[in-house]
Amino acid sequence: MSGTTQIHGIYIDAPAEEVWKALTTSEHTRYGYGTTIDCDLRVGGSYRHLTTDAMKAMGMGDVAIEATIVELDPPRRLVLDWKAAWHDEPASRLTYDIQQSPSGLTRLTLTHELPDSPATAADVAGSGDVENGGGGWPWELASLKTLLETGRPMTTAGA
Repeated sequence: MSGTTQIHGIYIDAPAEEVWKALTTSEHTRYGYGTTIDCDLRVGGSYRHLTTDAMKAMGMGDVAIEATIVELDPPRRLVLDWKAAWHDEPASRLTYDIQQSPSGLTRLTLTHELPDSPATAADVAGSGDVENGGGGWPWELASLKTLLETGRPMTTAGA
């Protein structure tokens, strides 16, 4: 992981199609920060994470993440120009690569290129306080894995 590119990977005991659905629909909104996904699943389409009531109570607007779909190859690859609403920084490039192995495990690799977004890079690196929403990508991916493998959300006050 460099200062401007972060790469996170995780194995999930679920089919690639389920991982794809979790990333592109609100079917699995119990992972991560519990946001609803609003997605126009086409190149050029919008991809948004809408805020929860708890986020709104902290002063956020209706949208936490605003992105544009740059590339999609279901269920293998999703590329977004991604922007966190809480920072006044340019969009960064977020890529999800999904590879299913013959054993049934799925490898999810997240690459986040943040050359002009240092505050966002610090937030998503996962070095913050998990209990107060600072778990970043490592926490988000662990939460996704937990939900897909157990059917229940990861236990933490940050969710």
